[in-house]
Amino acid sequence: MSRYFCTLVFAILISLSVYPQNLDSEYFKKNIEVYFSFNVNSSEELRELTNVISIDNVEGLKVYAYANENEFNQFLTYNYAYNILTKPGIVENVSMSNTIDGVNDWNTYPTYDAYIAMMNQFAADYPSICQVIDAGNSVMNRKILFVKISDNVNDKEAEPQFMYSSTMHGDETTGYVLMLRLIDSLLSSYGTDAEITDLVNNSEIWINPLANPDGTYHGGNNTVNGAIRYNQNGYDLNRNFPDPENGVHPNQQPETTVMKSIIDSNNFILSANFHGGAEVVNYAWDTWSNVYPDFISHTDEDWFQFISHEYADTVQTHAPSNYMSGFDDGITNGGAWYVIHGGRQDYLTYFRGGREVTIELSDIKLLPANQLPAHWEYNKRSFINYMQQTLYGITGFVTDTLGNPLHSLITIENHDDDHTVVSSDSISGFYRRMILEGNYDITFSAPDHLSKTMTNVLVTNYSSTVLNVSLVPDPVPVELISFSANNIGSDVILSWQTATEINNSGFEMQRSPMSKTRSQTDWIDIGFVPGFGTTTEVKSYSFIDKNISAGEYQYRLKQIDFDGGFEYSNNIEVEINSPSIFSLDQNYPNPFNPSTIFSWQLPVGGLVQLKIFNSLGEEIETLVDEYQEAGVHSKLYPSGINSTLSSGVYYYQLKAGEYSAVKKFILMR
Repeated sequence: MSRYFCTLVFAILISLSVYPQNLDSEYFKKNIEVYFSFNVNSSEELRELTNVISIDNVEGLKVYAYANENEFNQFLTYNYAYNILTKPGIVENVSMSNTIDGVNDWNTYPTYDAYIAMMNQFAADYPSICQVIDAGNSVMNRKILFVKISDNVNDKEAEPQFMYSSTMHGDETTGYVLMLRLIDSLLSSYGTDAEITDLVNNSEIWINPLANPDGTYHGGNNTVNGAIRYNQNGYDLNRNFPDPENGVHPNQQPETTVMKSIIDSNNFILSANFHGGAEVVNYAWDTWSNVYPDFISHTDEDWFQFISHEYADTVQTHAPSNYMSGFDDGITNGGAWYVIHGGRQDYLTYFRGGREVTIELSDIKLLPANQLPAHWEYNKRSFINYMQQTLYGITGFVTDTLGNPLHSLITIENHDDDHTVVSSDSISGFYRRMILEGNYDITFSAPDHLSKTMTNVLVTNYSSTVLNVSLVPDPVPVELISFSANNIGSDVILSWQTATEINNSGFEMQRSPMSKTRSQTDWIDIGFVPGFGTTTEVKSYSFIDKNISAGEYQYRLKQIDFDGGFEYSNNIEVEINSPSIFSLDQNYPNPFNPSTIFSWQLPVGGLVQLKIFNSLGEEIETLVDEYQEAGVHSKLYPSGINSTLSSGVYYYQLKAGEYSAVKKFILMR
């Protein structure tokens, strides 16, 4: 064999190892994804590649990545030399258990059915503090479950919400089992462990052990061997969320929709997302680097570094010296490691006002099951420490001047930007702002209310500063807080309240009959009630519109300023029903001097006569002789100030159709 021929054969072999043959569609139908490595010339090249493939890790200039078929074909156009690697989820002889008791040894992985059974058993064993939330289904209709833990688990309390979630990359399974064990530890320790009891009593904890069940059980429900990173549709779920730069992903996956629904319907102030393939706490931002070329940092980066170091430092105390000790002593800025787009960490932190980190628990993605207890021992204290951060910082309630809760933005002056402010809960007004110790000026703002800035607010690490704030409504001529109408018989009682008044002359009451189309016709003035000028106290008003005929009516208030300006209230509707029987009421007052009122009601319209007789039965006067509609009617007697009647006993008679009634009255001079 010639030297030239040997050299040629060697060159061909090298080429095949560096440039393997292209993978065909059948490969991707079966495997969903490919795992490979390649080298770049500069880390700047990753800025473009991160939008093409799913970068998994970067060690110097060596890149580890995943890709589905379309992504891989795009990658090939860049002409990088690459090596196909064995997928991390292919692990023979994985220890599995299909029973809850077997999983409870915590040195094995549960089958899918055992996982579902275990989650439901938690709620069955601890119903007063644990609830299972069925958040939705994966592509293959596997369940995405959360456990919610709180002392009053069925109630929405004024307390911080916290979330742990794991294994959105299906082949990164360490966090999956550790989260199940954490749930068990929290529930079984409640009432006996003071630290855990305090945490459960004062926060609402959500834990999702398995965010990508189709990826983890790609090899079947009875094994995690064959687990893949992507979901069944071939998408990396941690590249599928709305992104600060790239916007909404064009193909949002069912698992992402489920997770977003949970996030968007709650107010998780702190959360963490567990992964594998490295050992580090990764903090915001992932979209940008805090070093060259972006130099974009979260405004709370010092706080993120503080809590991240606390997690890593505590782990290092209880783990081998080489565990979680790389990067910056166990922590890293996400973008400084490598930039990604569509990650959940930045979605929750940038768009939802929360604070989330990504925690990589083990260099080995699908950790041998017998190593799970050791990793629990490394991390269990840090799990609790991290959760306890929700109990620190600035906290309190934001209300209006009447004590009603407000949805308010809480802004640290000369510190926050639009995407780092936090907000109070609209249901209770509760808020908590986690921040590194220091002195801060804090502004509270809510729609239609005057902002308020509290200065020199002192914050100390590992403690809580209570700051309750009441916001005054933005000045308006009159802040009407209620307006209602109730009818008693033919009378309509209007009632209303104001919270504040400025330059308020008073209220003109107006009434309008309802047309068949339920739109207003002509408004008429029915009375005026003076206002209180200018006041910040709650004021109550009422007015009675008397003797209204049967029908449907609208009422409104015309609030009038001293300078003539006015505003109308909303309209309210009242229905006055026709009487069901004829009746003649006793006059009021009786005895009387100088006047009295006769009242009667008619179930139907007709000719009506009302006459007065003396004690001998002689007719003295006819007061009414006319057609009247159905309803309630009245007549003042005498109608003038003069009367020819002398003191004595008299009678009045009402005739309406076949109805006739007589009652006695007494005049006293």
